[in-house]
Amino acid sequence: MLTNSPGEIGGWFIPLARHIKTLYPEIEIIAVLLPCQYASGTEARVLEETRLFSTVIDRRDILKFIVNPLIEDKRRLILQLGGDPYWGTLLKVRLNSKLFIYSDGMTHINRWVDKVLLGNRNAYYKEENRIIYVGNLVADSVPSEVSGKKDGSDIAFLPGSRPHILEVILPLMLETADILSNFTGSIIKFIISPFISMDELKRCIPNYYEIMKDRIVSGSGHIFYLERGENWEWVREVQLAINIPGTNTLQLALLKIPQITILPLQWAGYIPLEGILEWISRVPLIGREIKRRVVSRIVSNIKFVALPNIISKERITEELIGELTPEFIAQTILNLIIDKKRLTSMREKLKQIEFQRGASQKIATLIGEELYG
Repeated sequence: MLTNSPGEIGGWFIPLARHIKTLYPEIEIIAVLLPCQYASGTEARVLEETRLFSTVIDRRDILKFIVNPLIEDKRRLILQLGGDPYWGTLLKVRLNSKLFIYSDGMTHINRWVDKVLLGNRNAYYKEENRIIYVGNLVADSVPSEVSGKKDGSDIAFLPGSRPHILEVILPLMLETADILSNFTGSIIKFIISPFISMDELKRCIPNYYEIMKDRIVSGSGHIFYLERGENWEWVREVQLAINIPGTNTLQLALLKIPQITILPLQWAGYIPLEGILEWISRVPLIGREIKRRVVSRIVSNIKFVALPNIISKERITEELIGELTPEFIAQTILNLIIDKKRLTSMREKLKQIEFQRGASQKIATLIGEELYG
């Protein structure tokens, strides 16, 4: 199984691998991490900690693995979830194996791919004989029995899963939470991604704050609680979540959690780009300025950045894009939690977004049929 970055790993890869091992515990899964500009650098550790995989190939070892994969069993299949299909194609040729690729939309798929597993029925692909509509894997990444309460009062901040973004987003969110605490008695939580270690978290926290066991204490004495994102129990009392663009915007939508997605453009240089633009933006001295201008131009042409809004083609959840200050974000949060009708409307519209569930079951069955059929 091939994948690339935190969004795909948390939303697709691990939930699917867990389902495969439940149905076919005898299947040996090798996890292969692909080169990716969106990577956090901690993906291998997270995958190893799940104990779902017989081997985890880190991206720095991928070429060595392709040259000498050491797979003797002839019953094998390559399943790619995220990343450039070039890597799956290369392994297909090397292993003389079939290649299945999952996509929630349409990516560049070449003639070497045997099956395209699509999560979105509205996606178009000209070679229908290779397509199987399976549903959205993200829908299987959150527990169906957990959701936010209508009368929940907690506020949750989700600062993301990439260390280089965390170092600018976390201070902004902490300052926002500090201001909020002066005007609301709500419990404020910070939901930390499994891709962020405690050491990394401590490194990104400003000197004005201190971590004490399961909480962050500000210099003014305000307390914010720390919870791990992989434990979805934290959503039960949440009335509003504040996050950044990514898979969690869709996961929260599935859990019917109202949210505000922020995209602070004062740090546009930290936002990863697709393809060659990302590598050009890494040129010393001028790279970050190039990226800032490119991102600003791209964002001006994008209608929505939160996935529930993109999917529904409607502004269901709130989005704040621009040079954002803690004061502005805090005021937006306060306005929204006071406006109970707006929160209720947001929840109701999130319920109406249709997702085809059961993708993990369908893909796992396809794999079983291919290997044992």
